[in-house]
Amino acid sequence: MGRAMVSAALLGGWMMMTAVTATAGAVADQFRAGAFGLPWSAGKGTIEAKYPGGKWDTDDKGRARYCAPSKQVLLKLPAQHVTKELCFLIGSDGTLAAAMAHMNASLPALLAVVNRSRTMFGDFDAVVRDDAAIQSRSTAMLWTKDRPYLVRVSSTNDADGAPQEVSFAVADEAALYTEGADAVSNKPTASAPAPAVRAPARGAAGG
Repeated sequence: MGRAMVSAALLGGWMMMTAVTATAGAVADQFRAGAFGLPWSAGKGTIEAKYPGGKWDTDDKGRARYCAPSKQVLLKLPAQHVTKELCFLIGSDGTLAAAMAHMNASLPALLAVVNRSRTMFGDFDAVVRDDAAIQSRSTAMLWTKDRPYLVRVSSTNDADGAPQEVSFAVADEAALYTEGADAVSNKPTASAPAPAVRAPARGAAGG
């Protein structure tokens, strides 16, 4: 299979897997108090003090964002999948609204984060795809059942389908990431019966 088809195939495969059992409210239980050592009430000064050496800019929606290099374990994954950078978004109330961990861009990293998220939080229930492109260059899987708390695992790919970015995000403002999301169902569906094949009528052409 060409690399250009890898992300689409993986997404389809994950959606067809048997549903992973996770405790209801698992996302809220894990992140209700905050993320990456910061409470949701943290302001800019608190974020800078916790992760010095970063830089402020704005995201594509004009929201204040602070990014700092940080290597730490994510979701108790093995050491080869530590984070390389953390970014924090400031919400409309001036406090932390979302935290995003950037990983090394590789297929093993993406698989590790998605599979661990499914183990901890159950199956994702929404996706955001780059439908504007002929060949989708980005995909995000969302866990939204515990709104306003939300988990997102996303990846962007180059023209050959190789990952350029792999990230894990958690937010206490679900609307930050749900724009354009499509709900998905991981419940198995019964296959439709094959249509009956009728014998050709006598005298039909080709008989």
